[in-house]
Amino acid sequence: MTADADTIRAAVDAYCTAFTKGDRDAYVGLFAEDAWIEDPVGTERREGLDAIGDFWDEAHAIPDSIELRLGELRIVIGQEAAFTLESRPNLGGETYRFDVIDHMSFDAEGKITSYRAFYDVATMRPARD
Repeated sequence: MTADADTIRAAVDAYCTAFTKGDRDAYVGLFAEDAWIEDPVGTERREGLDAIGDFWDEAHAIPDSIELRLGELRIVIGQEAAFTLESRPNLGGETYRFDVIDHMSFDAEGKITSYRAFYDVATMRPARD
């Protein structure tokens, strides 16, 4: 049995919600025990829940908050999803934005087994809304 497209879409939604709300436990809980992440692509993979938790801590250490807004493109094929989002860190009271393309793989229970984030922080710019 495999996770269906609705389960995977719900996991993507939960991922963005947990990250935006600052809910570390919910975020880490979305991943399988042996999951790995590469965020951003080109950096060293972080493998296992402890390393994913460390990533969370590092990602939330500098900005006051980070909002993830799902974009219009969300494709689910089999046990994989690719989607666009906008990352909106708030730094010192100013909100910025940059575009991201994420790719995730899922296990039969709908847990994330791999996650790669494609973005370039050099494209960060002030948010206008």
